[in-house]
Amino acid sequence: MAELSRCSVCGTELPPGISGGHCPKCLLGLAEHEPREEIVFKAALNLPVGQREDYLQAACAGNAELRAQVEALLQATEQPVDSVRTKTMVVSVPLMEKPGAKIGRYKLLQQIGEGGCGVVYMADQEEPVKRRVALKVIKPGMDTKEVLGRFEAERQALALMDHPNIAKVLEAGATETGRPFFVMELVRGIPITRYCDENKLPTQQRLGLFIQVCQAIQHAHQKGIIHRDIKPSNILVADYDGVPVPKIIDFGIAKATAGQTLTDKTVFTALEQFIGTPAYMSPEQAKLSALDIDTRSDIYSLGVLLYELLTGRTPFDAKKLFDAGFDEIRRIIREDEPLRPSQKLSTLAAEDQTTAARARHTDSPRLIHLVRGDLDWIVMKCLEKDRTRRYETANGLALDLLRHINNEAVLARPPSNMYRFQKMARRHKAAFAAAALMAMVLVAATGVSAWQATRATRAEALAKQRLAESEANASLAKQRLAESEAISKFLAEVFQSPDPARDGRSITVAETLSAAAKKLEIDLAKQPAPQAKLQATLGLTFFGLGLYREAIPLQEKVRDYYLSVFSPENPGTLSAIEDLAHSYDEADRRKEALQMREEVLRLRRKVSGEENPDTLVAMHYLATSYDHAGRQEEALKLREEVLTLRRKVLGPEHPDTLGAINNLAISYDTDGRHQDALALEEQALTLRRKVSGPEKT
Repeated sequence: MAELSRCSVCGTELPPGISGGHCPKCLLGLAEHEPREEIVFKAALNLPVGQREDYLQAACAGNAELRAQVEALLQATEQPVDSVRTKTMVVSVPLMEKPGAKIGRYKLLQQIGEGGCGVVYMADQEEPVKRRVALKVIKPGMDTKEVLGRFEAERQALALMDHPNIAKVLEAGATETGRPFFVMELVRGIPITRYCDENKLPTQQRLGLFIQVCQAIQHAHQKGIIHRDIKPSNILVADYDGVPVPKIIDFGIAKATAGQTLTDKTVFTALEQFIGTPAYMSPEQAKLSALDIDTRSDIYSLGVLLYELLTGRTPFDAKKLFDAGFDEIRRIIREDEPLRPSQKLSTLAAEDQTTAARARHTDSPRLIHLVRGDLDWIVMKCLEKDRTRRYETANGLALDLLRHINNEAVLARPPSNMYRFQKMARRHKAAFAAAALMAMVLVAATGVSAWQATRATRAEALAKQRLAESEANASLAKQRLAESEAISKFLAEVFQSPDPARDGRSITVAETLSAAAKKLEIDLAKQPAPQAKLQATLGLTFFGLGLYREAIPLQEKVRDYYLSVFSPENPGTLSAIEDLAHSYDEADRRKEALQMREEVLRLRRKVSGEENPDTLVAMHYLATSYDHAGRQEEALKLREEVLTLRRKVLGPEHPDTLGAINNLAISYDTDGRHQDALALEEQALTLRRKVSGPEKT
């Protein structure tokens, strides 16, 4: 059969190289036109009977629901082909109920939505209570076993859940003709991205709404349900008493997990059937393979939604997807790495940057600054191609966002000492300002006292002092000059622009860094101190690029240098060991990371004591290693100790104490102590509202 030259859905001419009979716009669900099955049905009626099979095979492209619906409509017409070959054709088959009709005790008011197998109406319930609801009923001709199974699965999925941010199911039944329907809470809202833009919500308020969405998805996951189609149009926001509340709708392609039985009817995804919305689809969904889809697929989609809330764009350029064919769309989702949100904002045209910033009640430089750093790391952790590297739960994602809001160290970012210091300084701005002022006063007072004390003897010792200082300064200057020249020469030689024609290829940053590491071994072999500093810097750079295995040899050398010059209990030695343990952990050498973290904690307790902040941080990372090793009881015990110490040292309302509460709640949840976890989360939320106010919670 010759390849179709026009889209089987909207009739537009197909771009060169597009296969499957659909233009990208229709494939992505971006077109606004009459129902898809009606257009395919009309096109099939205009073909000779002998050509319809080939046309339907291309037009439906493996979509069993669409194929079944169109075939039912064709059978229902029972009209000769020649009698319907006209440009103005009226379809006489009733596709659905009309407004004004009644289904049971519900009067239909207007159609408000339509999916592949069902239609949603706004309706009035007349008894036993009067209220306005949303009623979803299966379409005529769609009563195949698969469609009925999926419809019943959606009804059962919604019935399982009871969460304020998920639309509630009120009743289920069947029409007089036997078609199933169910009645839901009517959500009077608009898509979350549109709501945020129209109300010019700042980034922090957007994060507040998004955290509520994460908590609702976590509830669904705990009930054994994966949504699989998280996108703005399925998350509606409406104002309730002046407070915006998001509601998740449309679990139409939800999937049960953990053995949860939704229905005894057959529910499956046909081979090569595109389930979900491509712009928000996880790589494992796009593979169309036998790989089981789990809750981390929803984590990816949440990452795409967060990306859009922050930047106004999805990770992959809409025009690029629009111009791509079916296979290319799948390849992009599976293989291409998107820009970080801050990079995406930086690459926008000036006009687009301004528009995005105004929609977030700020200016362009400020918006990029707000997104760069923590939010970049959090979003990109969600968008990892390897699902094992994403957040394990939606609650974990929400907790990391709360850490960012409260200026705590986020788990998505490698925690250097400088990063932790910056977070602490932001949390305690007033205290740091007072300390800085006090330090200035003390320095000034010390200077005056020293000047007065030495004034009497200055004349006598001046000549000797100047001579001694001159000699010492000359020696020190000579030493530092030599080190500076060595480092400058080294950096100039390593990072000068490489020859682009070398070996007929471009030189990557990773290759440049690897060359620098090798060169360090030779050029600074007799200068161990600057050599160790540069090795530590290169190691952190490799780590920041995600090249954990490349970072390890450098960080091992830094650790060995500190051990050879200082004791194992030296703070610099312990920091070097901690950095190396992070790389071991990320490179899946988790047994070694665990052993190192146990030793670091032992030494931290010995040197600094149980209540020292560095000791508590070491306890946190060891608990994480215990989790990775499946030693949940030990992780839970450590987190209980951390929370007790945080409360004792910092008080119950300190941000670090609240972070410890959230971490322990995760351990309780993993251990199956769901009520204990819920009690801690409620306690943390109450305290955060008290400390930060409702707007920042």
